[in-house]
Amino acid sequence: MRDILNKYSQSGKDFEDGINFERLRRERLQRAREAMKRHGLGAIVVFSDENIRYITGISGLPFPGCRYTVLPVEGEPMHFEQGGDLRWVRDFGAPWLSGRITYSIPVGDALQFGSEAVPKLAEMWMRGVKKTLQDMGVGGEKIGFDYMSGLVPVLEEAGINHENAWPCMYDARSIKTRDELLLLGIAQTIAAAGFYTMEQMMKPGIRESEVHAEMVKTMLSLGADDVVGTFCSGGRTNPYFRSGATDKILGPGDLVISDIVTRYMGYHTCTVRTMLVGNEPTSEQRAAYREAYEGMLRTMNVCKAGVGIDKVAEALPHGTLEDYSLNIVHGLGIGGHEPPAVTHMFAKEFPMELKQNMYLAVETYAGDPGYNHGVRLEEDIVITENGYETLSRYPFDKRML
Repeated sequence: MRDILNKYSQSGKDFEDGINFERLRRERLQRAREAMKRHGLGAIVVFSDENIRYITGISGLPFPGCRYTVLPVEGEPMHFEQGGDLRWVRDFGAPWLSGRITYSIPVGDALQFGSEAVPKLAEMWMRGVKKTLQDMGVGGEKIGFDYMSGLVPVLEEAGINHENAWPCMYDARSIKTRDELLLLGIAQTIAAAGFYTMEQMMKPGIRESEVHAEMVKTMLSLGADDVVGTFCSGGRTNPYFRSGATDKILGPGDLVISDIVTRYMGYHTCTVRTMLVGNEPTSEQRAAYREAYEGMLRTMNVCKAGVGIDKVAEALPHGTLEDYSLNIVHGLGIGGHEPPAVTHMFAKEFPMELKQNMYLAVETYAGDPGYNHGVRLEEDIVITENGYETLSRYPFDKRML
């Protein structure tokens, strides 16, 4: 896979077989239908922005409960868009869904109108969804919903045989198609440009927020949908401060951690580098960097198709529930966290097997309480039959190793 990631440009073209968005939408929809069959669902009703995009290819504002899609196990999806965005989406934004886009009932906003509005809007929403399911011929089958809060009573009153749709959708999304991997690869190239900007800007006297702002500018200019993540320096690296860049000034010898979570065409990176302000790391900084780096490599080297996540978890540095997310492996894709989720605490209790074309983020942290600094590192990999391929593009600091 790595061989083709660096061959194609960002956008689809008539003269090369790069990203084919029609194929992307078709294959995602097929994977969703196959997962529905495995989970015994006649249809699913999804509210999550990432599930809507996976099924329909529509990108919209993520207002929970205000836009939703109905997909039957056999047949085409019907999308309900929030008023105000409807006309654009219906008339220009998704021609592949022509005739299958209408207005939604904003049940997610019900409480904003007052508590007495909740049953009224829920009843209006249920009436429309039930008619859609009946028109699709699946009204009497088991229906999956990825958003259930407050809706269970109205579903049961309407006689809908309901189930949580998240296991089905995570099942569908856990294995990536060719085009999804190409998009993830482009996202990684954008993230690498962000890290380069970071490395070029870091110097004593500059603020975290100034560096991070230029990183964000670089990535947005290259087509990133958005940029979030964390940025911290010096004493904020241990304990690990994860709330984003502040006006803290970088000092000589500071370690700086940046976790770039950016999206390209909806597909996420979750990649971390730790860099040094200056040229000479201390022995303590080298030791922490080496610990995080070796723990990450040890974990990655276990990864291949057919391996249980319990074996992967055994390679991770151990921790407790107080710090479990510091050493973790998680799936990545159109969502920032997808199956599998791997920690040594839960892997045996909730077993899963790695499969070819799963896309994983492997992240480790080193920072004993006695250290002045902490180190966070993370690589993004795709699982292959015989191992893995690394899609992260930015190199590690050899001075620290």
